[in-house]
Amino acid sequence: MKARSHELDRVVLEAVSDDYLSFESLVSKLSQSNLAHDAVLDIERMLLSAISNHLVGAYLIHADPPYATEVGANPETIRRYWFCITDEGREYLRRLPSRHGTIRRCPEC
Repeated sequence: MKARSHELDRVVLEAVSDDYLSFESLVSKLSQSNLAHDAVLDIERMLLSAISNHLVGAYLIHADPPYATEVGANPETIRRYWFCITDEGREYLRRLPSRHGTIRRCPEC
């Protein structure tokens, strides 16, 4: 996998690692970095791949319980949902190379 792809994976996973984030918010957040300049389709592809690999979940958000309902996403619907990292995604993120090319270690290691 190319370094740019790893970097996009890392920034997307980091962006959704704290809370649910809408597609529009994710694109806006990433557009502040050079990585996401004109990369909306790359973000869509990365999210769809991350969802299929169980690294990120796609959700509908509700005002009442249950506050979030996990849904399947596809290229036609992905812009409607909110995204949050999964436990598997957190583990994958820990193993990704950092910006300086070293492998991250989990805090408890």
